[in-house]
Amino acid sequence: MRTLRVAYAVAVPSVAGIPFAPGPLVYVFVAATAVALYVPFSLHVTLGQDYLPRRVGTASGVTLGLAVSIGGVASPLVGALAEATSLRWALASLVSMPVACWVLSTRSPNRRPWRAGRPGPGRASWSEPTPLTAVRRR
Repeated sequence: MRTLRVAYAVAVPSVAGIPFAPGPLVYVFVAATAVALYVPFSLHVTLGQDYLPRRVGTASGVTLGLAVSIGGVASPLVGALAEATSLRWALASLVSMPVACWVLSTRSPNRRPWRAGRPGPGRASWSEPTPLTAVRRR
């Protein structure tokens, strides 16, 4: 969760800098935005799998599908805003997304990752060893 929070905290000023950066400095903000938004991508999938440990495939599909669907719904709205105002203000409005993600990440509980020896995906109880933990004990 700390990595998500830091990535979104970095994404806020980097996304905000894109429409207002002068000249070639915009490339620095674009690169910072790309890295800041790429870092939490796989973390969202694993976090979704942590929330649904017995439905790992469903968690992955919902997480990725929801992200792509929201982007598909939002892009015509951003385009309409650019038509009504300017490209600069349409891009500036995108700052609200990493801000919302950062706020939501601060509200999400810290979940401990699944570890071998603890009940997790496909495990019925604490005492039932998985093949991986049985190999480690030998």
